[in-house]
Amino acid sequence: MLKLSGICVALLGLVLMVNGQTGVPDPRCNQFPNGEGNIMAEGLGCRYYLSCFNFTINQEPMACAGDSLFNPNTGRCDAVECTDARSGSDYDCEEGALPNDCSRFNICFNTPNDTITYQCGENTYYHNILRVCVHPYEYPDLPQDQGCTYNPL
Repeated sequence: MLKLSGICVALLGLVLMVNGQTGVPDPRCNQFPNGEGNIMAEGLGCRYYLSCFNFTINQEPMACAGDSLFNPNTGRCDAVECTDARSGSDYDCEEGALPNDCSRFNICFNTPNDTITYQCGENTYYHNILRVCVHPYEYPDLPQDQGCTYNPL
C-alpha cells in the first residue's frame, strides 16, 4: 500500500508540473471564478500587475506597455490615472535598456537588489518610454536617444 501511495504522490506532482502549477495557490486569486485574472502588484505602482492562473500567481510582475497603467477594476492596462498610493520602488534600481546593450533591459521590483534583466527578441531593442521591445526600422534613432548601444542577436 505504501508503494502505491508513493506512486500516486509522484504522479500528482507530475500532473501539477505539466499544468504549470509549480507554486502554491495564492489567496489573492480567489476573487476570480476560475482563479484566472490580473491583480495589482502591490507597492510597484500602477505600471505592474500579477497574473493569476489556476489560483496561482503565474509569473513575476508584468509591466503595462507604453504609457498605460493597470486598472484593478477591469484587470487591464487601461487606467488613465494611478490609483496605487505607492509608485515605483523604494530601492535604488535603474529600470530600462542597459547602456551597453539596448536589446536587454532591467525591471525593478520593490525588494532590495531585486532587479531582473530581460532579453528582447531577435533583432529588436527596448523602448524605455513604451516599455516594450521594438524593431529598429520603427525607431531607428532610439539607441542614440536613449544613450545605449544596439547589439543585435
